[in-house]
Amino acid sequence: GMLFVNLSPKALIVGEFINRIHKFVVEYDIDPHRIVFEITERETVSNLSLLEKFVLDLKSRGFSFAIDDFGSGFTSLGHLRRFPFDELKIDRSFVNNLDAGSRERALVQAIISLGHALGMEVVAEGVETEVQADALRHMGCDIFQGYFFARPMPEDGFLAFCRQVADKP
Repeated sequence: GMLFVNLSPKALIVGEFINRIHKFVVEYDIDPHRIVFEITERETVSNLSLLEKFVLDLKSRGFSFAIDDFGSGFTSLGHLRRFPFDELKIDRSFVNNLDAGSRERALVQAIISLGHALGMEVVAEGVETEVQADALRHMGCDIFQGYFFARPMPEDGFLAFCRQVADKP
């Protein structure tokens, strides 16, 4: 599976972050392509040059990036144009309101279409019901995250979960 990691803007100013991440993947024999760093749309506004350098450096090492909470901020399209994101994550507020009517469904469908047109995989956050998962699957969403699949867990619980999933046929 993929490991999605929320990235704090503080990581940009910690000089050793990139080297520590590289050491981590080597030590645990993890393919960097399986790690996706999530940058929240609202947090990318300050110091875009530093962010761009940071993203390009990690991408050159094989890591992927997602723009998180897409649609909840005001600069989404500008960020999509400037940064080489691999994933587009639909904000949970859109997923929660899928049942509310055609307006919300149309917005989600448009986000999925936009992501695919830009060559990105589209991730839906906050999937809590089978109805939501089915609707998103029907719209062509690629990846789902949410309580419907698993709750947040500590590291030891996550490792046990991974072993359990790996043992399934």
